[in-house]
Amino acid sequence: MTAYDPEDFFEVERLHRAAADGDIGEMQRLVNSGYSLELFDDLGRAPLHYAVEGQHYKAVEWLLTAGASVNSHDEEHIGETPLCYAAQSDYPELVELLLRKGADPDIRGWMANTARTRAAKRNDDEGRKIIALIEQYKPSKPNAGKKSKR
Repeated sequence: MTAYDPEDFFEVERLHRAAADGDIGEMQRLVNSGYSLELFDDLGRAPLHYAVEGQHYKAVEWLLTAGASVNSHDEEHIGETPLCYAAQSDYPELVELLLRKGADPDIRGWMANTARTRAAKRNDDEGRKIIALIEQYKPSKPNAGKKSKR
């Protein structure tokens, strides 16, 4: 049961805005009244994407505990995963939270990029920490994508 008109985008995206603000109290109220943790907006983002983008660690933690999918991505619009956004940030602790909760760094998003490829392209200290975390939690597979010879 939803407590909002699904045709009214402003109402539909209230949970997205609360996540962007890191407002856990408002997120809890909205989820309890029927708002979906997995609803994508016009940009292919769920509330978890906004909490990650805003670097709201506690809000990300709350959303995951409430049942948000750690690998949420809008396949229809070639959307990014929350980990892709985190891999581009300067917040390795947030990356580690997502990885601990089972985030897959190899889900392809926009332009076939993954969180792993986005992190690997970085040349800064935070980027090196992030790629090290990804490798620690989800090591690269040698020769991934190549067929073995028999």
